[in-house]
Amino acid sequence: MWQWAGRGTGGHRNDGNGMWRRLAAWVALAGAMLLTGCASTVVTDVTAFRQPGWQNEAPRTYSFEHTPEQAAQLDRQTYELWLADALARVGFEQVPEKQARYRVSMEYNAAPGMVRVAETVYPDPWYGPWGPYWGPYGFYRPWGPWGWPGYWPPQTVVRDVPVTFASLRVYFKDAATGQRVYQVSAQNQTEDGNPAAMMPYLIRSAFTEFPAESGRPRRVTLPVDQGTAPAAPAEAKPAAK
Repeated sequence: MWQWAGRGTGGHRNDGNGMWRRLAAWVALAGAMLLTGCASTVVTDVTAFRQPGWQNEAPRTYSFEHTPEQAAQLDRQTYELWLADALARVGFEQVPEKQARYRVSMEYNAAPGMVRVAETVYPDPWYGPWGPYWGPYGFYRPWGPWGWPGYWPPQTVVRDVPVTFASLRVYFKDAATGQRVYQVSAQNQTEDGNPAAMMPYLIRSAFTEFPAESGRPRRVTLPVDQGTAPAAPAEAKPAAK
C-alpha cells in the first residue's frame, strides 16, 4: 500500500521532492519491465516421421483428403489454403484427386492449460514508509541492506499463467497403395488463446527443413510478423476432384 507522507511528527518534515523522484523512478522501472516482457518470437516443437526408404521425389502432386463434414467446415477450408501455400513453397502442386500422387490430410486441436513461469524481478526501492530507502520517522536514506546506493538483490517470482496448447498434424498417404509415407506434428503454446492466430506458425514450422529427419524432435523459432499466413488470392479455389 502506497503511503507518501512521512509518519514523523513535530520537528520532522516530509520530503515532497523526494516523493516525486520516487514516483518517477517507479514509473521508469515499471515501463522497463513491461518492455522486456513483450514476446517477439513464437517457438514451436516439431517432429516428423517417414516410411523407411521414402524419398521426396517427383512427381510431387497431392490432393486433400477429408470427410464431407470436414469439407464443410469454414475454419478447415481456410487452414487448407494456408497449408497449400506452405506445400507450394516446398515444391508440391495441388491437383485433382485422380491425378494426385499423395493424399494429404490434417488434424488440429487446441486446449486450455496452465504453465508455471519463473521470472526475475527487482524490488521497488521506494515502497512503503518503512521501505529500504526510508529511515526512522519517515526520513529518506540513500542506502539499502547491501549498502550504498541502496541496492536490493533481484528476486525470483513463480506464477501460473493460463495458456492455450495448439497442435497440428499433417499426413501424407501414397494414393496408389494407401500407405502413410510421411507425417509431421507441430505444437506450441500462447497466452493469446486463439487457435487461428497460432495456425500460421504451426504450418510454417511444420514445413521448415522439409522433409525432416525421421524421429528427431526439433524446435523452430519464427519472428511474430513472419508467422502470419498470406491472404489467398480472390480467385483461389480448392482443386477439383
